[in-house]
Amino acid sequence: MIRSRILQLIAVAASLVWASLAAAQDAAPYTATAAMLAIGEDPERPDAEIFHVAYTLNGADPTTRPVTFLINGGPGGASIFLHIAAIGPLTIATAGDGTFPPVPARLEKNPDSWIDFTDLVFIDPVGTGYSRMLPGPDGQAGDPKKYYAVDSDIHSIAWFIRQWLTVNDRWGSPKALVGESYGGQRVAGLSRVLAENYGINLNRAVLISPALHADIAETRYSILGPLTMFPTQAAIAAHYGLNGASKGPEALPEFETFALEKLTTGLTTLGRSDAATQKAFFETVAKMIGLDPELVARKRARIDDQTFAASILQDKGLVLDRYDGTVAVENPIPEMPGLNTFDRSIAVLTGVLLPPFMDYVRGDLGYRTDRNYVPLNMEANMQWDRSSSAGGPDDLALALTQNQDLKALVVHGMHDLSTPYFRTRYMLEQSTVTPEARARLYLGVYPGGHMFYLQRSSRAEFAADVRAFYGGIK
Repeated sequence: MIRSRILQLIAVAASLVWASLAAAQDAAPYTATAAMLAIGEDPERPDAEIFHVAYTLNGADPTTRPVTFLINGGPGGASIFLHIAAIGPLTIATAGDGTFPPVPARLEKNPDSWIDFTDLVFIDPVGTGYSRMLPGPDGQAGDPKKYYAVDSDIHSIAWFIRQWLTVNDRWGSPKALVGESYGGQRVAGLSRVLAENYGINLNRAVLISPALHADIAETRYSILGPLTMFPTQAAIAAHYGLNGASKGPEALPEFETFALEKLTTGLTTLGRSDAATQKAFFETVAKMIGLDPELVARKRARIDDQTFAASILQDKGLVLDRYDGTVAVENPIPEMPGLNTFDRSIAVLTGVLLPPFMDYVRGDLGYRTDRNYVPLNMEANMQWDRSSSAGGPDDLALALTQNQDLKALVVHGMHDLSTPYFRTRYMLEQSTVTPEARARLYLGVYPGGHMFYLQRSSRAEFAADVRAFYGGIK
């Protein structure tokens, strides 16, 4: 179940190229369509095209059947991750324990797919997947950098949603939006922008491991960084049996209380504490998060994600994956202190997902192109203009306050160091101040990392929670 409720805490051609597969995979009662949709600020003068895969239930009433738009993050990530690792009708076959399957991976029917209760539209933003800029008057493709920015990216997705609803006659359907990681920032921004600029009021918003835009300064003068990272670090220490605490989510309240009380007090009084008091404080923190007390003392109990990942299993020659602290690998350069290996969630998972996805899109869906499918555009990520404040917790809070039909579910993996759940919870508690809006804001925490759905039990529990969350949508 969803473990804690925050209220309790305080007209252009639609497809340039398309293919569809009706009743695919064991005569499934849905139609799968891989298509390209032209977008632009003026629908009659599009300047880019967005690739997407849509799943629509055959024979369903569009006035009551929800349609959910899904985006990944990065920025620079295509929707392949949510599509075939979490939510789509097909998923990669895995052991279900969070480990990756040997390559080449295979697809199988997803028992936890959301297609049972909502239609699904997986979106690849400009510069990802097959999505590209269109040629201009000179015949040359436009520069995609115009969409490599917080605001223009949000509007490009809004244009896509507007066009898809128009072309597919789905304006009267209940509407939902799902985003993972940086996609969570997109959802926060879109929940406000869609209503204010496009006349699209969402019914549901789901933010998966969101990286919300907010200024939590990582300086020696702020305690918010270590405070909001601590429960995740303690949960990972518990996973490795280093602090004697339970390994499950039931231990999180203890870690949260320690962070809010003892850690906060210790950090804010270090300058006034005597040597014995400081030593005791550092030793207590070290015991809770499984680190050497000397390291904690040297860092003044401000343990960042990379230091933690490189240090907790250092005596075993292992470093953690920041995206999933339950995964440890051998340190390839042990003589380099503080080394944090290139996280497998970026370096390896892409190569696991892409081959079966390419076979599925080109073979089963019949969508063929000579373009390269770009699952993760690191050039876009490096060039991204992050100067806008759009997509922060305030946007989501304002959308909840303005739109009384909107409910938002924010979920995290409890072992994720890259987007720690307690940081998101803190920001949402500070931003969502009206009681009525808080009543429609929920927080879920599951075992696992940034992509907690790679653990089969977490994916199943998440799907059940979302099914209940969509209940009563209209």
